[in-house]
Amino acid sequence: MKYYDEVKDLDIDIMLEVKDKNLSAVKCVLATVKKGEIKNLEQEWSRYKYVVLERSQDIYQSIRSLLKDKSDYPVIQFYRLIEAAIDLEPSNNSALNAASHVWGYVKNEATDKEKTKFKYLSEAITSEEAKIEKLKVFLRQMMEKYSQYYMLQSLYFEF
Repeated sequence: MKYYDEVKDLDIDIMLEVKDKNLSAVKCVLATVKKGEIKNLEQEWSRYKYVVLERSQDIYQSIRSLLKDKSDYPVIQFYRLIEAAIDLEPSNNSALNAASHVWGYVKNEATDKEKTKFKYLSEAITSEEAKIEKLKVFLRQMMEKYSQYYMLQSLYFEF
């Protein structure tokens, strides 16, 4: 951003080579718009919030507070907080907390068998017998089965 601020008035193209092309492209666009709107960050937040919650309740709350001021556009601070969360390894408790929130999207529609499976996979996480990946695979299947497009657009299943 420092470099961008120095050259933004020049008529040049800037090319970036990044690993996560789509994620980084969105970040660059949102960070370089002249007058960003908070609704754009809120939309981005909807994609990242369960990834953040899975890693840090404190960062999750910080981002929620950051986005309350509708007159500000704190894009740099927003992405720094997200990146700080992504750098953290989820604990079993924080991963289970996020998974429980995601489960909330389908728990009322789920069959008794699916509820039992969620409980079994959740208990395995708390007893450290299993990894969160198995639970996330199951949750993704449930989001697909019950057409929870909001969650399917989330990055929760990508990390």
